[in-house]
This record gives sequence, C-alpha cells and structure tokens, in this order.
Amino acid sequence: MTLSRRQLLAGGAVLVAGAAVGLTSRPSVRGVLDSTVRRGETAVSRRIGPGAAPPPTSVTITVDPTRVLRPISPLIYGVAHANPEQLIGLGAQLNRWGGNPNTRYNWVNSAWNAARDWEFRNYGNDTNKTAPPGSATDDFVRDNQSVGVETVLTVPAMGWVARNADKQVQSVGVPSDGGPPLAPAAEAIAGYDPADNRQHTSAPSFARKNAAFVDAPDQGGGPVYQDEWVHHLVKRHGSADDGGVRYYVIDNEPDLWSSTHTDVHPVQMSYDQTLATFLDYATAIKSVDPGARVAGPALSGWTGYFYSARDRGTDTYRGHADRQAHGDMPFLAWWLDQVRKHDEQAGARSLDVLDVHYYPQGANVFGGADDPYTRAMRLRSTRSLWDPSYGDESWINDTVRLIPRMREWIDQYYPGTRLAIGEWNWGAEKTMSGALAIADVLGIFGREGVDLASYWTFPPVDSPAAQAFQLFTRYNDRGDAFGDQAITASVDTSPDYVTTYASVDSHTNDVVVVAINKRYDVELPASFNFGGISPGSASVYGLSANNTAVRALGSPAAINAGLQVNLPPASLTLVRIARGG
Repeated sequence: MTLSRRQLLAGGAVLVAGAAVGLTSRPSVRGVLDSTVRRGETAVSRRIGPGAAPPPTSVTITVDPTRVLRPISPLIYGVAHANPEQLIGLGAQLNRWGGNPNTRYNWVNSAWNAARDWEFRNYGNDTNKTAPPGSATDDFVRDNQSVGVETVLTVPAMGWVARNADKQVQSVGVPSDGGPPLAPAAEAIAGYDPADNRQHTSAPSFARKNAAFVDAPDQGGGPVYQDEWVHHLVKRHGSADDGGVRYYVIDNEPDLWSSTHTDVHPVQMSYDQTLATFLDYATAIKSVDPGARVAGPALSGWTGYFYSARDRGTDTYRGHADRQAHGDMPFLAWWLDQVRKHDEQAGARSLDVLDVHYYPQGANVFGGADDPYTRAMRLRSTRSLWDPSYGDESWINDTVRLIPRMREWIDQYYPGTRLAIGEWNWGAEKTMSGALAIADVLGIFGREGVDLASYWTFPPVDSPAAQAFQLFTRYNDRGDAFGDQAITASVDTSPDYVTTYASVDSHTNDVVVVAINKRYDVELPASFNFGGISPGSASVYGLSANNTAVRALGSPAAINAGLQVNLPPASLTLVRIARGG
C-alpha cells in the first residue's frame, strides 16, 4: 500500500472561512487489495465500457410516471464553502463547512491548521485578527440562512486544534506518514513523538466542558470545548428545530488523520478508537441540542469502508489484525452495528446520517484532463455508484456499487439511518465531460435514494459543471427544477452512451426527464415513451459541448403517444411534460 494524492480543483486554492489557503492535495490511502482479503467481495475481471454494446444511432427512452421509486431529497444538491451569491447561482440547497483544515478549527480563536495540505502551519482570517469567538462559523451560518440553504458543520474531534492564527507557527520534523502506536495506549509512533509539536502549535480540544458554558470564552489559547461551541451556535442562531444548524458531522476523514495530521495525531485510528470518538462527540452535541442531526464517520473512501487505518500495517492490509479482532467484519458494517447497540441501550439515537466520501479513482479522472480516453473513463466511472456489473477501472479493481452497498449495510445493521455522500467530485468541471458526469451523479443520487450530498467544493458559477447543477436546481428564470419524486426510466442502450433520469414535480404533476448523451461524435434522435400516458404540452432545455449554457430549446415533436427529441453530441437535455393537476 502506498500513499498517493487526490489533486484538488484546478489552481489548488480552497476558500476556507474567508481565508484563501494553498491546498495543493489531499492524501488518499490507495492500493490494490489482494483478492484474499476482500471479505464478501467478488472481483470483477471484465471491463464494462466501449465494446460492451454497439454505439447507438438512435435511442428509445421509456418513462413510467405511475411507478414512483422514492422522494428525491433536495439536500443532494449540496456544495461546500460557497458564499450566498454562489449558492443562489447554483441553486444549491446545502452548504458544508468541512475539509482537512476544519479538523483543527479553533472556534474560540478563529484559527486553523491546514496540516499536510499547507506545511503544518496555523493560519486565520487575515482581514479580522481580533475576530470574536465563533465569528467565522457565525458568518457562514448567517449567510446560509439568508438564502434558505441548510448548513452542515464539521465538529473537530481529533483532540487538537490550532492554538493561534499565526502563520509563522508550524510543526517541524514531521514524518511522511503515521503508523501504529509504540504501545497500545501510546500517542507516539516509532521515531516520532507529537508532544513538542502539539505544545507549540495546538490547543487541546474536548467533546464536553463539564462546567458552565460561556458564549465568548477567553482567547488565550487554552482548552476548547465542542459542546460549548454548539451552545454558542444555538444561542446565536436557534436550535436545530428552530431554524438553527441542523446537521453536524463528527470531523472529517478520521481514517486519514495519521496521514494528514501526522504532526499531532501520528497514530493510526483503530476500530475501537473511531467508534469511541464518534460516540463521545455525537452524544455531547445532542446533550446541548437534542434536535440536531449527527452524521459520521465521514470516511475518505473505499479502503476505509472495509478496514481501519490500523489495518494497513506493513503488508497492505493483508493481515488486517484490527479487523480480525472485530469478527473480521468490514469496518463500516461493524461500526453501524456497534452504534446501534449503544443507542438501543441509551434509548436515543447518536447517529442520524451515515456519511462517507467518494471520489473516482481511475487515472486522471479526478482532475482537469479531458482527452478522449480520460473523458470516456470519467463518464463510465459514475457506474461505480450503483451498477453491479461494472468493475471499477482503478486500483480498486472490484465492484463498488457504492449506494446500494451502503443502503444494505444500513438496513442490516442500523435501519432508519439516512445516507450522505459528504464529499464528492468527478473532476474536469470546466469541461463538458465534467458537466456530463455531474449530471449523471446527481441523477443517480436521486434515483438511488441518497439523502444528503456535498460537492467539493463548488463548481465556478459560469462553468459547464455549474450549468449541470442548474439543470437540476433552477434551469430557467421561473425557478423550475427537476422533480421531487423519482420515477422509473430506461434507455435501450448501454449507460456508457446514454443515461436518463425521470421525476414528477409534485407541485405541478409535471413529468421531468433528463437525458445525457455521452457520445461526442453524433447527435442521437431520441423517442420518449410514457407508458401509455399521452404527454401534454412539453418544453425542452439543455446544454452541449457546442453551447455550454442552459437554454430553452423549444418544443419537441409529438409522435404517437410520445415525443421526439434530438440529443446533441455531448449534451444534457431536459424535457418537461405538463400534465396539469
């Protein structure tokens, strides 16, 4: 197992609470897992892609408005760290405060440490060096409230936050990666003790104060208490059930703490530590605001779903002693089961939302590349979110089937838990292939039943990727959007060429269909059939490689009991059929 890096958005700068911080990469544990340690997994030896089916020259799209699959949660149209203008422009419904630096956010001092993403330096808001406690998140929440967008806040749970906002303060002598503890309860690893760097850069952070709360604690660099922060948020913005912050996530990618935040947390997290950390902070939050919805464990990706960081060892997860010590259960399945048992005994939920992160792992897909090979892989790789016949074309080399897999674990180990894809991005957002991928992902989220999702971070409002967002959230001046009830839809060709998603708008009873032509070489005539229901008046909107802004395309031609619409090369086409009340 080696450590590689997921490249961030082009330019490598992420706006965090008003401070532009150079974040050039985010560590991601990756590697080829030997088939002998894939417990319950079946390796897929064949590739699904061009050649699996002949390219179509026309398609038939069949929609059945009478077969409602499920409601579509508006919170799947989420982003991160966007300002009100950007939120309005995208039509976003959720805004996440997350990412590596917020693991070390000190709400009292308005300070962060970006860890390995930026030389293990502290930093703060350069425009307001005397900002009062909580001001950065207070502004973030108020901005979201001003445009009616739901807030998701990351609660630091690692135990250490930035002591101050001084950029000259940084950790030194940090090893390239963490490892197992020197002893079972040790906080040092072979060759590195974090004590000096902790003292120099950081303040201790705890779930509970166990004393009276103060709305504006002393900013002298002392201990920070997260339940006191929640109390501050409730006092300033209201409780979760009264318009305040509704969603809290227990930190960010704890499976990578030893890689990202090596300077203060070099020890790899185990099964038991990850569980105990979540329960400590989740119950602390709910003790202050019982209506809050708590999400976790916000794992970084595929390997973290099955193993703890401690399992990596020196043999790329083959021995996985930590997992073996926990019944050889995949980590997330075990974690859900243990949280459920805790909550049943306590008589109250600590977990409301299972939160996982997911990025495509194929070569160059998560990046700006748009050559024909990469764009084809990008557009195929969305199938990893749902398709049992798709073998992921990356080091994973297996069937991912992400959303059904997570739902099956939820149903088996903690029924009633909602599902969040707390961080995702398919790359190339300034290109049409990036836009096609985003539309495909948003359609999949709605059809497969994701409850919350946050794009990382947000597509530039004038980009093709942003236009793909708008096709689902507000594609015209009237504010029309994709519907809120997912219905069945199919197309008579491979999803590598064309995919389609359909919905009913429960406010108008209109049927709304999005068709994605992934072929760059040909316009495809598409026949839309509606299960014997004659369509009424219809309108068409879309964007394509030749015109990357959403625009009205007129009315489709009626054919028999259906419609005929031409799908331009590399295009997104939305058809709205008015049926009246």
